Amino acid sequence: MKISIFVKTLLFSSATAFPWLHPDAKAQDFKRGLDAVKRDPELVMLIQELHAQQQQEKRDFFENRDVNAIPETVEEAILDKRTTTNCLTHPLPDFLPTNITGLKRFPEAAYPYQDPKPSDQRGPCPGLNTLANHGYIPRNGIATVAQTIKASAAVFNMGADLTAFLAGGSVLFAGDIPSMTYSIGGADARTNSLGIVGGSLGTETGLSGHLRFKEGDASGTRCDFYLCNGDNHDLNPDVFRDLQSAARTYGGGKYNVPALIQHFAHQYSNSRSKNPNFYFFPPQAALVIGATYFIAGFFSNGTIGAGGVANEASIASFLGTYFDPASNSVKYQPEQIPPQGWYRRGYPMFLTEGIEGIITLYVGAAATLGQPQLFGANTGSPGAFTGAFSLSDFGGQGPYGGTTVNGVACAIEGAVYGNFLSEFSGVLNAGTAVLSALEKPFGEFSCPVPSGAPAVEATARTYPGYPKPQPCKLNRMQNGLEQCAPDTNTYARFNSARTPFCLNAPRVASPGGNPLPVPG
Repeated sequence: MKISIFVKTLLFSSATAFPWLHPDAKAQDFKRGLDAVKRDPELVMLIQELHAQQQQEKRDFFENRDVNAIPETVEEAILDKRTTTNCLTHPLPDFLPTNITGLKRFPEAAYPYQDPKPSDQRGPCPGLNTLANHGYIPRNGIATVAQTIKASAAVFNMGADLTAFLAGGSVLFAGDIPSMTYSIGGADARTNSLGIVGGSLGTETGLSGHLRFKEGDASGTRCDFYLCNGDNHDLNPDVFRDLQSAARTYGGGKYNVPALIQHFAHQYSNSRSKNPNFYFFPPQAALVIGATYFIAGFFSNGTIGAGGVANEASIASFLGTYFDPASNSVKYQPEQIPPQGWYRRGYPMFLTEGIEGIITLYVGAAATLGQPQLFGANTGSPGAFTGAFSLSDFGGQGPYGGTTVNGVACAIEGAVYGNFLSEFSGVLNAGTAVLSALEKPFGEFSCPVPSGAPAVEATARTYPGYPKPQPCKLNRMQNGLEQCAPDTNTYARFNSARTPFCLNAPRVASPGGNPLPVPG
């Protein structure tokens, strides 16, 4: 009942546009970069062909799945690979998936885990860190869009449309546009294809650059940039402890969607009350919520909503968590595919499911907190929050509005491209050409081509947390902290021996214990 009231509030609040993007380069510079994308038929073909294959894979999964069949070999298959000695302890009990039929098992011998070297880049995304630690993308942490799309599909079964959006945005706002290359961690000269000119063609911050697209406040695994002296890239033990507490209290011991709703609500409240420069506007805010959903959506052992389970041993391995029994503390070790064995989800997560995750966590957290309007920013003091926009403001009104999947999807697309196309009118045709080239994977939402500057952009720029343009050229220091630091992740220990997590009081999970997100 409480959530349904908030859904109505979210659906019927006023429509307002938001300031999404940053004028980080001159029009002619972006045109060169966009033309480079436009002239890359291999990348376009990769996205289109992979997306078509994945759509068929999803159809096959649901056509062939017997919801009443529970293979007798599940416990045997899982327990045979687990151990109670020479292993890493973890607090919560183990849950086993109820169905692993036809699922691909990892790790793969051809992609062994290796400790990252001091010169290797690692950053705020545990999934990308895992891919680099196993060599699915270059181990140095400098990756291209094409490499990311292929690796994410191979290991996590991420849909080509979702990966293209995430990786493409990473390049536009944190990497090198001409070479379609970015650092998964901090700023790194290896992403710059044009030397001194390169700074005009991309911000080159790497994914650790604050608010440069995928990184943002109220993360599900990281500390806010302004709360931890710029460390927004290492796993934060306190944040993980809150996640674990939510799993114990609200998830029945599992890191499932009900637990993630409460975790996001708590992280949002904590950031807003403590971070003087708290800034929570899309697209960064939407992507932070989506990344929190990914914990269950991608890291579950098996298929979320179809017999998979968001068990601690799997989640902790992907997040780089070590439970130190000597000090009863959480420490950070490099992320890796669970050495004890892990089954990839059986069908791809497309952009639609990611949007459903965003809506579900937002609506649930809004109901928990008793405040439907979560988007906004602090004005320089902890808790001095203004803005107060809701999800339906973000999604707009009319045929693309409200908290519908289509409305939020179109709003995110508008957030990423709207200001860009209006600010740089000289590259309108090139930008439209890129969108047209990727029409097949993105076309299902039938979103209008964004145009015009957001009405409240001037107001948003007044917030101290607003992401400043060109952090590597013009605004290196913002609010006293370095915005273009070359930092990579630091670890308290390594797991070079690939020691698995212990088998801890195992039992088969209930089929409904790891539900898919269901927007209110």
